[in-house]
Amino acid sequence: MKRWLLAGAAMLTLGNAAEPELSSSRFGEFEVTAIQDAATTMRQTLFAALPEQEFRRLAGGDAAPASVNVFLLKRNGKQILADTGYGGSRGALTARLGQLDIALEKIDFILLTHMHGDHIGGLIDAAGKAVFPTATLLVSAPELAFWQKASGSGGELARKVLAAYAGRVKSFQYGDEVLPGIRALDAAGHTPGHTVFDTGSLLIVGDLLHAAAIQLPKPELCASYDMDPEKSVQTRRRFLDLAADAKRPVAGMHLPAPGIVLIHRSGNGYTATFR
Repeated sequence: MKRWLLAGAAMLTLGNAAEPELSSSRFGEFEVTAIQDAATTMRQTLFAALPEQEFRRLAGGDAAPASVNVFLLKRNGKQILADTGYGGSRGALTARLGQLDIALEKIDFILLTHMHGDHIGGLIDAAGKAVFPTATLLVSAPELAFWQKASGSGGELARKVLAAYAGRVKSFQYGDEVLPGIRALDAAGHTPGHTVFDTGSLLIVGDLLHAAAIQLPKPELCASYDMDPEKSVQTRRRFLDLAADAKRPVAGMHLPAPGIVLIHRSGNGYTATFR
């Protein structure tokens, strides 16, 4: 039986998933497990251009449903994480990996869609030491260059992560096959080096969408987190069009858990069906 999540004009259909915190499916040559690092919501203050009444209509209330998701990919004996969530007391990634009987030292690679705190916080512990003792980090060259020099707490966290993984950080260019079967695509806008990872059967889209209930029907709206709003809108539409036309599932870090959807065109916007 399918569950329906209705949020005003945006409709999401949630398929069979025994536990939204952990949900596994096969996409081509990859076994993919969606891991909910933390439950969350997105509030109207993140979308200042949208009147509160319209936000409430689309969201179905005071806040739009969301999540902080991480994706575990397995292929040919290798175990790959896409992002690592919050870390610390806010994040459940290491506990979820424990539920899957996966030791932290068995993670081989970590793909970073970008380096905001809710994507890299799970890489280090409270003492600033690497949580994944043998993993190699893969991050786009423009993203790495930006955060190495960025000011504020975000830059400080990024540099702590890079120091903890010194000698195990590899940068890539857009278009590279970063690992067998995984290609990095230019998704800049949210951050200077934001990346979509394409396995050929799944698009891992990072923060292309912060609040699906708002941004699917109105893809022109940006959350305040988007560093380059104009480019973010162009990127969002480009990948949503690709996903809809190719019928390729999308894995989003802030889609409501379990976070993997099919995208459909609807007027000037989109709807999504959870697998």
